[in-house]
Amino acid sequence: MISIDDSNEDPKTSEAANELMNVYDSCRELNADFSAGRRMSSICSDDDEYKSSLPPHPENWPQRPLLLRPTPGAGMKIRGVRYSSSKTYLASYEEGQSLPINNGLETKGRCLVIDFESELFIGTALLRLKNARRLDCDRNDGDGSNKDPKSTYYFHKKKRTFQAVIRGRFKRRVPMSECVTGQMFTRPAGVLPPRLIVKAAVLLMSHLAPQLQSRLEGECPRFLSPLCSTAQTAYIIKKKNQTTDADADEDLEDEMQEPHPSAQSSFIQLLPQTNTKNHPMSLDSDIKARIKRRKKLFDKLHSSGSVKPSSCTQSEYCFEFFQHLILFDKFTLDFPKPVGQHSLKKMLNGQPLQILALHQERKKSEIRKIVNEELIRLWSFDIWHKSIYEDAINNDIDIANSADSQ
Repeated sequence: MISIDDSNEDPKTSEAANELMNVYDSCRELNADFSAGRRMSSICSDDDEYKSSLPPHPENWPQRPLLLRPTPGAGMKIRGVRYSSSKTYLASYEEGQSLPINNGLETKGRCLVIDFESELFIGTALLRLKNARRLDCDRNDGDGSNKDPKSTYYFHKKKRTFQAVIRGRFKRRVPMSECVTGQMFTRPAGVLPPRLIVKAAVLLMSHLAPQLQSRLEGECPRFLSPLCSTAQTAYIIKKKNQTTDADADEDLEDEMQEPHPSAQSSFIQLLPQTNTKNHPMSLDSDIKARIKRRKKLFDKLHSSGSVKPSSCTQSEYCFEFFQHLILFDKFTLDFPKPVGQHSLKKMLNGQPLQILALHQERKKSEIRKIVNEELIRLWSFDIWHKSIYEDAINNDIDIANSADSQ
């Protein structure tokens, strides 16, 4: 049996978790029928491009059972795919509908990276998933049979199963407190795990992301948290001259390290009245303490709703994300024993997971309650697994039948 210790739990976290569990119970009783009381944001709409744009059949996926692609309708332009050590785009990715997933076995300079552009952001993305299928275009580097020395394998001695790195610049000034990351869905959730497991997951996410916005009810469930405090590593590169041309950037493959708060590359330097003398001595050698400090300060900034600081168009921003709870090759949640693994198929209702960041502009009433919001995607990629494809097709059929009957 799992025991959840509420003695040291933050009251707001506990209250939010209990409220979410009440919604969860109601959903199970109603068989997840959320058709009434729909409340939509600008990004969750009836646009067919969101609801009925399916990828090709999994048998055509180059890295089946997985597929990475830009989210349809998100305003994403894929400029090209290249090796991190090269400026030349690969012709096999010109259509941009299937994007590369690295598996950590690539030799130096042979990770495939994705140059992309959205309305607000232009940058480069690198994705590594443990046990992902080796790409055919990279067979000359080996057959992916782990014959490389273990010390060169990215996931060697790491608990994580996922790493995503996004580096680029904002095309206009955007308040950093209004940038969020997470998951957004355009259909209700499917069959959720037992209540105890969900509560444990919510409490864990709330602990890791105190400013978590979680919503299970309605037709558009979502989990969002502040971008600048959610990233495991974040740093800034100040540049005098900006160009839209692709640059070779092998350092995207390297192990990343949170800069000291006094460094110009630290996100903490963006905050007003930053005083290097006030930083604890432990930050000189303790990387985890540096990360914790950034997260705490930017959570506070997000909760304040301050429009300062904002992004600088002359700087590059790098965000690294990783996690260990999802086994992507199996598409399961991997909880510690005795819970074990739980399939994501039934929970997702035919919807992919996302690598997502947005500008969330909240418009408040006089009593400071959110009445509307505008969401613009900074970047948005979908991670598909063949196990959810049939459910996605069935949902498309239901949507088509519903439209014909109206």
